[in-house]
Amino acid sequence: MRWLTGTALAIAGVVALSGCGGGSASVQPPSPTPTPTPSAASITINSLSPNTATAGSADLILTMTGTNLDLQHTGSLQETHTFAIWSVGNSQTSLTATVVSSTQVTAVVPSALLAAVVNAQISVQKWYKADDAPFAVSNSLVFTVTTGPAPSVVPAADVLGTNGTRQFAATGFDDGSKVTWSIEEGQTGGTITPNGFYTAPDHSGTFHIVVTSPSTPSTTASASVTVTSSGFVPTETMHVARTGHTATLLKDGKVLIVGGGDVTAELFDPASGTFSFTGAPMMGRLGATATLLSDGRVLIAGGLGLTAGPDGHLPLLNTAEVFDPTTGTFSPTGTMVQARQQHIATLLSDGRVLIAGGYFDYICFTASAELFDPVTGTFSPTGFMLSERVGHTATLLASGEVLVVGGSNGCAPDSADDPPWDPLFAELYEPNSGSFQGAGIMSTTRIHHAAVRLTNGKVLVLGGIPSLQNLHEQPPNPSYAEVYDRVADSFSPITGLTISPARYTATLMNSGMVLIVGGAAVGDTPTTEVQLLDPTSGVLTPTGALGTARVGHAATLLQDGHVLVTGGTDANGNALASAELYK
Repeated sequence: MRWLTGTALAIAGVVALSGCGGGSASVQPPSPTPTPTPSAASITINSLSPNTATAGSADLILTMTGTNLDLQHTGSLQETHTFAIWSVGNSQTSLTATVVSSTQVTAVVPSALLAAVVNAQISVQKWYKADDAPFAVSNSLVFTVTTGPAPSVVPAADVLGTNGTRQFAATGFDDGSKVTWSIEEGQTGGTITPNGFYTAPDHSGTFHIVVTSPSTPSTTASASVTVTSSGFVPTETMHVARTGHTATLLKDGKVLIVGGGDVTAELFDPASGTFSFTGAPMMGRLGATATLLSDGRVLIAGGLGLTAGPDGHLPLLNTAEVFDPTTGTFSPTGTMVQARQQHIATLLSDGRVLIAGGYFDYICFTASAELFDPVTGTFSPTGFMLSERVGHTATLLASGEVLVVGGSNGCAPDSADDPPWDPLFAELYEPNSGSFQGAGIMSTTRIHHAAVRLTNGKVLVLGGIPSLQNLHEQPPNPSYAEVYDRVADSFSPITGLTISPARYTATLMNSGMVLIVGGAAVGDTPTTEVQLLDPTSGVLTPTGALGTARVGHAATLLQDGHVLVTGGTDANGNALASAELYK
């Protein structure tokens, strides 16, 4: 019997074989031998899977497919042993193989054989007892161990605004999960976490991120990050802390700030970066709407008053007032048909304002709608929506119609299957007929979501997915974002997009990108996250984090392309007077 020799030393485990003279002995796999003439009942292998590996790979399972691979020695089904032979030049290694079927055999290739670049010949041998040669040998196929990718950091270069964030990935290292990150310039170059999440400093410069493998400390890769002054920078604070207020861009470029729990109004002047009080509103409001009219005035409508009545509730308002920027004063206008709050208000192409939905008492919502005519200063009823809604959005389309999406329907339920049935269908308001009609169906219900009319006329609908859909569990993987196409009258999902915060602001930039700011992350905690969404590709890019975490804030696109973010509530539950500018 031939025993193992130097280069033929088996890596695989011990196999028990019967001895020649009866009884049994525990022996290692036999040494491979030069390929003999195949027997009449030959075996073949046709393919290897995988047929290549990167140098430095861990143990892998090699699957060989072919014919007759379950061949047994004549006269006994118990004494046949199968081996995969790894041959490099004159060196051979036996790997104990497992016969899966007549067409498949598997074997474990240890990492020691995959440590360096090499071309190995793979074959299968069949041995009987302790014979000096295999009774069947297959043909051989090539297995290639290739050079691994050079260690690198992805992306290799990036540009971030101050306080911007980006996650970098290390590739090509022996163990990418245990690499060590550092910044050559030290902490003045920002901060970076063990998983490669980099936060830019609050000043400009070029900083080099370096990653090192602990197993081979000499193996490094780096990325270059150029930090610019773009991103969010603080501006002067408002005179009053506000959350849930309105911020309206006026025709002269200033921003009117109204409400948020106070009976004052302020103007932000982008030229000086300052806030100043303007005339006081007729009354303080929460949950009101502010709409820029065609003539440059601003309509403030509905909401809750700030002083509780005898029943302990804040009064629901049916009053409205108009701000005139030429005089800096508010004046009363007509009375609304329905007192309401958390409704929507949309300027129509003909200059009228559509007001629809919202709370009509302290619990229930309404489907009613009305029109404000700025010429007469009066409100008049128009058609009813097909569903009561609150937490919905309304977007003016190029056709002049208004797309109404999402929201919650009805009053609080008193049993598991009692309405509200939050609407999946959208609605279109047609101004000429003054009526609503059903539109496309969304993939999921949405409440307090965001809706943005894109430059191509389609409407992007983001987030607002409640944990329950119509009081039942959401379907798996609901589309986080969808796009409504008026021509097709349908919604189509943006796949692979998920944004962790909720109740953020979404602002369409002049570039066509959508700026997503703040909101509440997991646990309803306000966040500083800011991201740019490319609605065409669905790609999110972190950009210049907020200096202060906030939710309930307002974001206003200014005439110079900057975005003003005002107020909101911070992580401690405090209303904010601070403001920030995104450049």
